[in-house]
Parts: sequence; structure tokens; C-alpha cells
Amino acid sequence: MTSLPGFTLPAIFDNPRGWGPSGEHPSGAFSGIPYIPFSKGDKVTRVANWISPADTRDTRDTRTNRRTRDGPPQAYGSSSAAQFAYAVDEDEESFSLVDARAPTQRRIGVRAVAGHAGRGGRGGSAARGGGMQRLGQQGRGGFRRRFGWRDNAAAQRSASVVATDEWREVQEIQFSRMRDLSFDAGEPVELGTYGRPGQWDNALDRLTARMEKPLTAPANARFNVTASDDPVLADAARDPRVRVLATDAVLAALMAAMASNSAWDVVVNRQGGKLFLDKRDGGPLDYAAVNENAVPPPASAEGDINGAEMLALEARQATRRMLAQAAPQAAAGGQAERANPFGEEDAAAYRYRSFDLATADSEEPCLLAVRTDLDAVTAGSPRRSLFVRALTQHDISVAGAGGALDWRLRLDAQRGAVMATEMMNNAGKLARWAFQAMVAGADLVKIGYIIRTYPRDNTRHSLLGFQTYRPAELLANMGLSEYNAWGIVKALVDLCLQLEEGRYVVMRDPNNPLIRIYAVPPNTFDDAAAAETDADAEEPAN
Repeated sequence: MTSLPGFTLPAIFDNPRGWGPSGEHPSGAFSGIPYIPFSKGDKVTRVANWISPADTRDTRDTRTNRRTRDGPPQAYGSSSAAQFAYAVDEDEESFSLVDARAPTQRRIGVRAVAGHAGRGGRGGSAARGGGMQRLGQQGRGGFRRRFGWRDNAAAQRSASVVATDEWREVQEIQFSRMRDLSFDAGEPVELGTYGRPGQWDNALDRLTARMEKPLTAPANARFNVTASDDPVLADAARDPRVRVLATDAVLAALMAAMASNSAWDVVVNRQGGKLFLDKRDGGPLDYAAVNENAVPPPASAEGDINGAEMLALEARQATRRMLAQAAPQAAAGGQAERANPFGEEDAAAYRYRSFDLATADSEEPCLLAVRTDLDAVTAGSPRRSLFVRALTQHDISVAGAGGALDWRLRLDAQRGAVMATEMMNNAGKLARWAFQAMVAGADLVKIGYIIRTYPRDNTRHSLLGFQTYRPAELLANMGLSEYNAWGIVKALVDLCLQLEEGRYVVMRDPNNPLIRIYAVPPNTFDDAAAAETDADAEEPAN
């Protein structure tokens, strides 16, 4: 019988002071090697790992919320990295590493976005950024593809007017600096009412979507004359206390600057110590943009009835027709206080008011004279002045509809949801209307809902109903502040009064949240104004 191999038990050296080898080890094999201290709370997760480093994943542990084992093992011991940190004795400035390889570019895949019925956004048919299309359904411009969920929000917009080399930028104001501005303009002083407003048709307040009313009245004439050409404001400018003159459309554009997404511009004429805040004839302040705050907004497509320009023109014409139909006759009760300064052809009535922009410590007065619109008055007693405008809805299946609900189906039962959607898609336009009504001192704001009779016909429209607000209530619903609006106007006026005499342009940057002020040559825009007739083109209510 063969004998078993011998086995000698190795010597064990105990360390009575703790863990690890002791310094009294006879062989001295561990002398000079630093020992990594550890905490008793450290977990020993693995003694040996038999998974090959080439394997992509350890599939043996598939329980939820467990750490995967395809990464490097957890470092054992506290502060292990600090123990073996490499310290450079001297600065090796002569050493540099040059990598001549071309950087690796990421390949971004493109895939179509498919919608599911009943899983959309508002109304179950809209996805983030607009209406959804089923995969394989081809729209006007082919298959809709998405390169990123924020692509439409980052779409580049065009400026309202192109700055030339002769323009010199004098100031840039960030929206973040305008949010905390505040000013109390106080009670206005009435300068007179010109023209006779129409009398409101009370039957329209009972209108519903099921009893829609076609727009049959022809559009009435309304002249949107700028401040420099207004004869009443010219007379007010003779008062030395009046230093700023404007119209409500221009003033509201400045007040609602932070709510607007589309570009606009205001021409500032600094003459004889006075400021005339003017609009450009045919500029963006003559048209009410449609869905400017939608994601994505309507595209600028020439000749397309659902393009941005055609929608603004359609909204202007429909609003004028609605105003002619809602207040067809002048209110009874005598002659107008003063005749319309722009002739009998102008069907609007105007209220001129002045606001005090001077502070308590101002050395000289600073009054703002403004022309405001009055669209109608109610019958009976007491009479209430009305500021009337209209929202329009085109084809909601095309891009740029902003996920709007079908008004014919939802307006009567979900009027609040419809208005909430419009406050998101048309925040800039509704903010301007609210500030115009506030400046005019209107008792009520009536917003009509106008829809195409047929989605692909932009010439025939129907009126579905009205929604009534008090100006302060509409401002509160949109999260707007009257004091902040006056603070913005006060800051811009004080800034412009410090400039030298000449012509300037206050322009909303189309792609950045800021306002730019340019000094321009004195004859800028004169050629465009000369192309207009002496009577001025008929302009809509904004």
C-alpha cells in the first residue's frame, strides 16, 4: 500500500492589534507595502468573479433593482484611491499628448412618429407639438419625421424688419431684466371720445355652437393711423407736460413683449423732447398673428391658405366682418361727443386718455397721451363699453394648429378647455387684447369664436359664440400684471428720453428673449410710407 503524501500545516502569525499582517512577520514579504484601511460597514460582495471580461452581461442575476455585474467590481476599502494617488514631483511642461485621430461622430437615427387613437394630448388627437399622424399616412408635405422632440420649438423665425449696415445698436434688454419691473400709472385723465360706437346685439350673447351664425355682413372700414399722423394726438403734443404719444396697439405690444413669440417692431421718433411711438404701415402690428405661440407655429408659406401670412390676413378680415355684424348701428342717445378725426368712413370710435409716467421725485412731468379703441356699447342703463375681438380656427388637421380642439364639438360643453388651449397657442395676441382693453378703460372684453364653414375654404366663416371677461379678470387668468406692464413701458420711455434726437427702432428679437434698440437714419421707412395713399390703407382692429 502506497503511503499518502505528507502535508505540513503552514505557520499562522496572529496579529493581536487588528486585521492584516503584522510587522513581525519573519519573512518580511509585506514590509514597505501600504495597507488599505477599511470600514466595518464595507460589504464584501464577491470573493472571486468567474465571468470572463469579454462577456457583455452576467445573466444569472435578473432580479429587479439589482446592480448589474457588467461593470467593474466595486472598490474595496475606504479611501482606497487616496492611498495610491500619484503625486507629480515636478511640473512636466515639456510633455504633451497629441491625438491625430478624427473625432467619432454620433449617428442619429430617424424614425417616424406613430400615433395611437385616444392616447394623444388635448382632445385625444394631438401629440406634443401638434396633431399626430398614423404611421404610413402621408400629409401635405410627405411623411412627418421627427429628429428630436424639441425641433419645432427651436425653429428659426424671421425678423419683422431686417437691420442694415447703417443701423447702430444702442441697447439690448433681456426679458429676465423686465420681469421684476413695476410701476403704477394711476388713474388716467380723459381727453375726449371721438366717433360713435355701435350698439351691441344682445342676441349674440345667446349664440351656441349648435346654432352657429354665418358671417354675412361686409367688412367695415377701420383706419389704424399711427401716432405721428393722428391730428388729436398732435394737438395733445402742444401741452408741454405731454412727452410721449402712442396708440393702444403699440402700447400693448410693449406691455405684452414677454408673452409674444413672433417678431415685431416699433418706430420711435424723438423730436423736440417728445417721443412718438409709431407703427410701420403694413407691419406686424397691423395684423393679428394666428397661433404664434403654438409648437410648431404655422409655417410661412406663400399662397398656402394655412400659412402664417394668409391666416393673419384671414383673421383680420373675419374680425372686421364680425364687428360690422355684432354692432351694425350706432348707439342711440344723441350725437357723438366729437366727430371721428379720420372721417365718416371710419366705423370705429376712439377714446383719448393720458397717463402719468412721472415718479414722485421727478423734476418735470411726463404724460403719455394714447388713442384707444371702443368697439361697441351695451343697450339699456347703465351702458357698458365693450372691447370686441375674435379668435379664428382654420383646418385643425394641418401643422400649426397647436392641438386645438374642434370648436363645433367642444365649445358648448368645454368652453374653459377651449380657452385654455387658445391661451397657450395665442398668448401674445390675447395679452395684447387684454392690455388694450385695460388702457381703453373698457368695462368688458368680448372674444368671439369664428370658424371656417368648410376647413379648406378661407372665404366663408361662421360665428359660434362669445366669451365675456372683465379686463382685470382676463389678465389674471393669463398670469399677467398691470403693474409689470406699466413698468416695462416706463423703463423703455425713460431709456428713449435719454437718447439723442432722431429715429430709433425697438425690435423684438425673433429667436431670443430680448428687445433690441437701433439708431436708424432719419429717412428710414419713408419710402414705404410714401407708397401708401394719402387716405392710408384700411387696417383692421388688432
